[in-house]
Amino acid sequence: MEIMKTTWMLLLAPSLLALAPATARPPVDAGSLAKAADDPAASHAWALAELERALGDKEWKSLSTGGPRAAFFRELAKPDGLLDELMFSGPLPDDPAKMIRVAESLWKADARSMADRRELTTAAAVALTFGDGKWPEDQAAARYEYYRDSRKAGQLHPMFDTLETWEKRYVVSVSSNGGWAGDDGWGERSMEWLRDHVKLPAADYTKACWQAPYRLNNVFGDSIHGKNYYAPFKEMIHAERVREVGGVCGSLSHYGATAARSNGIPAITMGEPGHCAYAVRLGPGEWTPAYSLSWKRGLHTSLWGRTWTQLVLQDKVLAEKYASHRSDVHLWQARSLRDEDPDLAASAYRMAVEAQPLNQQAWLEIARWMKERRQPSPADWKAFHDQALAALADYPEAAWEVLAVFQPSVMPQVPADERIPFLLAFHDAIAARKGPVMWDFGKALDEQVKMLGGDHATELEFFEQVVAMQVRSETWLAPVVAWGRERFAKDPAGATECFNVLARGLAAGGGSSQAESLGKVLAPVILAAADTGNVDAFQALSKLAGTTPAKVPTGEPFPGELLSAGGLLKISTTSRWDDPSQHAAVLEASGGRFHTDKEVKPHAVVRLAKLGELSGIVLASTASGYNSTREVPLKVSVSEDGQQWTEVFRTEKPGGPWRIPLEGKAPRVGYVKVERDDDRSEVFHMNAIQVYGRRLQ
Repeated sequence: MEIMKTTWMLLLAPSLLALAPATARPPVDAGSLAKAADDPAASHAWALAELERALGDKEWKSLSTGGPRAAFFRELAKPDGLLDELMFSGPLPDDPAKMIRVAESLWKADARSMADRRELTTAAAVALTFGDGKWPEDQAAARYEYYRDSRKAGQLHPMFDTLETWEKRYVVSVSSNGGWAGDDGWGERSMEWLRDHVKLPAADYTKACWQAPYRLNNVFGDSIHGKNYYAPFKEMIHAERVREVGGVCGSLSHYGATAARSNGIPAITMGEPGHCAYAVRLGPGEWTPAYSLSWKRGLHTSLWGRTWTQLVLQDKVLAEKYASHRSDVHLWQARSLRDEDPDLAASAYRMAVEAQPLNQQAWLEIARWMKERRQPSPADWKAFHDQALAALADYPEAAWEVLAVFQPSVMPQVPADERIPFLLAFHDAIAARKGPVMWDFGKALDEQVKMLGGDHATELEFFEQVVAMQVRSETWLAPVVAWGRERFAKDPAGATECFNVLARGLAAGGGSSQAESLGKVLAPVILAAADTGNVDAFQALSKLAGTTPAKVPTGEPFPGELLSAGGLLKISTTSRWDDPSQHAAVLEASGGRFHTDKEVKPHAVVRLAKLGELSGIVLASTASGYNSTREVPLKVSVSEDGQQWTEVFRTEKPGGPWRIPLEGKAPRVGYVKVERDDDRSEVFHMNAIQVYGRRLQ
């Protein structure tokens, strides 16, 4: 495809009214492409050319050839206006033609208001949202009018007027799991009700979900999973009936997120394993999870992708406006040149990631283009691999997503003895980086080891070398060890083999010696796994440490399952008397131990293996004499999400075991906190925290 004619015309003249013939094209080289990204008029021209490319010939002709759309097309040609807000605000929706139709309709109906940039950015955000295929075009005007009128009436949070178009995309996209919800759901009626009835400081919208009660069955006994739960209340506005009737995690999270958005604050809902949560953006780069039970999150609304890493990363990239805009322009240049001049397109792509090295979407696009169109040599791939990894190493999941585009197809060209080093480059780059979030590191390891061809000995060698490399990283060693145990230790023989490989890897990485206890080596990694909420890694590492059961006497268990078994224990501090390899056993029937350092109000938080309705909790300690006084006054609280706590027990009497019956008092619990509740600076220790009840998921 040839470079868009409109681009040349705009580059030659400041107005569409002075169109030059297509043959009068200025010379194009890397230097002129670089200059265009720094020139506002040229950047605007490239934005219009990219719109032409995205729309295709038929839609472009309908827009640009005069007639009833001429006035709107002239509006798009103006710099620093609607076109720039649409094109420089993150990726276009999947139906750019619908986006333009929505923008045109809003402009024709309300051009006067859109002369105010505050309304212009709202209109652009609505057009970008409703340009997605899941959103009904005929409902866009109502969404725009809601925010326009609410803003003019002073009914929105002051934050709204500070937002750029891309930030408003997270406001105007009030939805049900990423699609329009309608008046019977989270539509404008619910938005108006929430705007008028849920007025909070921005930070408090992370707690707004708790205004609605968690109820699996309504007052008539109908389950939320059936069609009759809300049927008797159909005359009520949906937001109101959720607050009055209740719901489960999905309803509560949508209530909280929609309350924030309805008041002009960016928010999203997101799926977690067996759960729905949400997040609120309290300020630039401050996405705060709410009602969240896991780091395994799939976002229902996102500009770049569905991972939490991408949410955090795109927030940083788009906030750096100058770099982001230049990167966009170079991407558009590359797309226009890919067929006509691939080498120049490669230069434009290079300039795109030089302008904004954290633009993961640019790296992904380049990787796919190289793979599909360029067929680079292994050396070229290696150079690209190293550049992408260096740029994105602080965001390991984002870096891996780029590498995963091409590594499987490149690996057969890599000599057998160089394959493990090629894969290890990723681990070497991220070992010293903590990363912004936990992610499914085990999946990346699965994909890497698959590239080694299925040879068991080679896979074990890879595992050993990854351990040796990641031993310097408390963040990534935990999931590496958890992955190795899951893959290689499924039977006694495999467990022995896995242990030996792990021990060699730790020793090679400087984290162990043959005489050193594996439990001691793994201790900081177990604590790190607990700190990040990684239950799988916490349990796998604890099992590898090979703890000896403490056999703490606790008496008869309460009815139901031991919900704490297989969960996670996080203590407020550790100490030289503590043994993290024993922490998991504290939650089991046998018992273990933990020991904090001296502090005021020391505590231990148990994340249950299963969300449950509790029948009772047993606490036990082997301490006696003065040591037993360090445990009281003892306070126990329960929570569904680890944020909102309800006290269920308190005692001044030392010695234990303490048996806490909770039948009917703790209907939905995911976390238990045990703490000493006084002002002494003293250690805190315990041997068993056993939580019983009926699982709910």
